[in-house]
Amino acid sequence: MAALDRDALLAQVRLQTLLETTNVSDAEIVTLLNQGIDEVSVVDYWPFLEASAKMAAVDSVRTIALPSGFSSAMALVDDDNDRTIPYIAPASMWQLVGNDTGNESTTFNFWTIWEDKVYLTPIPSANDTDRFTLYYYKDGTNMATGAATPDWYEGFHALLVEYVKWKVWNREEYFDQSNRAFIEYSRYLSAMADWYARKAKRMPGIAGDGMWRGRFGDPNVPLLNN
Repeated sequence: MAALDRDALLAQVRLQTLLETTNVSDAEIVTLLNQGIDEVSVVDYWPFLEASAKMAAVDSVRTIALPSGFSSAMALVDDDNDRTIPYIAPASMWQLVGNDTGNESTTFNFWTIWEDKVYLTPIPSANDTDRFTLYYYKDGTNMATGAATPDWYEGFHALLVEYVKWKVWNREEYFDQSNRAFIEYSRYLSAMADWYARKAKRMPGIAGDGMWRGRFGDPNVPLLNN
């Protein structure tokens, strides 16, 4: 199955809508394609947006900047102690420890996110490079060139065509066409979510004795024989 790059997606929009450049420019369609990527990226916790980043503890500094392109967090791991630091809501952090003045340590009880920064408690009492690993979901990658492709599996690239058709037809007040495009876009999204869920459940595909028994297990947990 061939991937659809930005140029191919734009061509498909033109082919399926017969829109002239005098009505909708190529630049406007590209903007909508990238807007579609942004919206798809926050619909679900997609495997193709999983990421991790090392973070350093800095003596007497409570905060750590989040990585560029950060969308949402999964876990913060203290690599020196091989443990996940519990996350708490910012309001709970301030109620428990306030500004944490004078409270410094090399072990950490909680963390939260505020103003695009990780806040730790206690405050680090020593410099420690690569002390933490942040597991998180990143933003979708906009297509900056004609050869760029969406982040996800190529079998679902065409959902962006339906997304653009939905938006353009709605703007032009062709509401029947807009509704049909929205339905197709939604079907693509649902099918993609199912596909990624099935893909996870099939891994690994080896039972305890090395023979496939047609059973599905949890992601990354080997199947056991009865």
